[in-house]
Amino acid sequence: MTKTDQKLLLGLLIIGLLALAGHRFYFQSQTQSNQVIIKAKGEVVQTLTLRAGEPLQRLTIEGKKGQAIVETKGLKVRMLEAPCPDQICVQQGWIDSPRQTIICVPNEIVIYIDAEASLDGITG
Repeated sequence: MTKTDQKLLLGLLIIGLLALAGHRFYFQSQTQSNQVIIKAKGEVVQTLTLRAGEPLQRLTIEGKKGQAIVETKGLKVRMLEAPCPDQICVQQGWIDSPRQTIICVPNEIVIYIDAEASLDGITG
């Protein structure tokens, strides 16, 4: 592999990374709403539509070990308080993408953003 080949490969890699970053930024900025699903004890207990610019909102969700507080703001959601001992779900913080999930195993609560609803927001 010559130095010219190495420079060409590096240039193509940089162009690919810039294109990926631009694509991701463009589509995230187009999303104006997300649908959040909250499950407790295996059943859907709440479905919310998050919209950009919405104020802080708190929900109380009843889980297996007690009540948990879920907080939403704009296009983000997080577990604010939970009765579980390790608090991993609380420490996870805000999620705002379909690839992210908050799971409180002891309390059997799952919070996730529906990928199909987000896709509809981008394409629609």
